[in-house]
Amino acid sequence: MKVIAVILPIVLLFFLWMKLSITIFFRHAQDDDECRVTFRVLFGLIRYTIRIPLIKVEKESPGIVVAHKTAQNVSESEPKRTKYSPQEIIHSFQKAKDFAEHVVHLHVIIRKFCSHITVTTFEWQSKIGTGDAAQTGVLVGIGWSVKYGVLALISKYMRVKTTPVLSLIPSFQQAVSETNFVCMIHFRIGHAIVAGIRIMKYWRGSRLKKETFNRQANESY
Repeated sequence: MKVIAVILPIVLLFFLWMKLSITIFFRHAQDDDECRVTFRVLFGLIRYTIRIPLIKVEKESPGIVVAHKTAQNVSESEPKRTKYSPQEIIHSFQKAKDFAEHVVHLHVIIRKFCSHITVTTFEWQSKIGTGDAAQTGVLVGIGWSVKYGVLALISKYMRVKTTPVLSLIPSFQQAVSETNFVCMIHFRIGHAIVAGIRIMKYWRGSRLKKETFNRQANESY
């Protein structure tokens, strides 16, 4: 029994100290898409890969078709509610306040966790073109803006320990859409557990606070 009492804390500390490596791989080449996420611990001795199914691109269209609903006769429709009680108005303001607080507090928790994440591989290579020089030039400009924007966010919140590889090749003669993205990150399991506990604790406190507010609001009316 004493041996278990001594070994168990050591095993727990070792588990919390272990690093988790996550490799994100995404490839898009015309109609051939692949996305997978690989988790590794114990220097790669234990690994698990998740393959994410992707939407198939229609060959008959140069873009991606997204199903959506369109409202009809909007001008003829009438608003459902035009009068609100004081309790509903107060509740709306409280919801807006709660949403702002959630964004701020969760941002602090996530930002602190991201500061413990190390990026060791970041490669993003693309080739794009529509067959029209003007349209291709616009797309290339947008593509570079997106890539530098993503890299700037990662560099701001995480520790980048590698030289990022970015490329974007324009294709002016034919319609091409190809992308290869590889990113490898590392963090200790203990940091992830602490962040998860903080998020759960925050949401639980927010829910209790909301229930107390609703009870007081109902009693006041």
